[in-house]
Amino acid sequence: MSDGYVSKVDRRTALAWIGAAGAAVAGGVGLAVYGAGDRTEARGYGTDPNLVKPDAAPWLRLLTRDELQATSILADFILPASATAPAASALGIPDFIDEWVSAPYPDQVKDRVVIRNGLQRAMPALLAGGARRAEALAALPRAADEASRTFFRRFRALTVGAYYTTEAGFRDIGYIGNQARASDPGPSAEVRAVLEERLRALGL
Repeated sequence: MSDGYVSKVDRRTALAWIGAAGAAVAGGVGLAVYGAGDRTEARGYGTDPNLVKPDAAPWLRLLTRDELQATSILADFILPASATAPAASALGIPDFIDEWVSAPYPDQVKDRVVIRNGLQRAMPALLAGGARRAEALAALPRAADEASRTFFRRFRALTVGAYYTTEAGFRDIGYIGNQARASDPGPSAEVRAVLEERLRALGL
């Protein structure tokens, strides 16, 4: 095992990231039970985070060092480095997930128990490395128990949703944002052909 995941995102960036990625990763999850000693209760910011003094966030980041390492391993399994894009951990996805599941709001609290319970189940194999890790990663999307499948689906949604709200994620999918264009060529011939066919079918 390596020395563990090293944080790449400060709290100001992570809190802003949650706001930017919120819609992309929204969705319901099933509930599980985490340890009674979990530090879950903290007051929130209200409607907006204080990005002027983000280090004064009213909640602690909850993931342990081992949970962060397991998060890094699993995030990189979902989105490994490619020839054109960095791995999820290189962009700080574990920091995003840590901030997300530590926040005291209802959706994040639901995700917290799902994600942390799932990490606890997966950690022994993920941190062991080698063939045991590889087998666990390959089996997780099709796990026999519903709790593990729910964990993987939600973890994947958080990872992908956060990744594709970063500059590297935008570049990977060819998104160029609000850039002015000198001309607008309109839809391609293929798109126009499909549209015309559908309009004819509707009698328009």
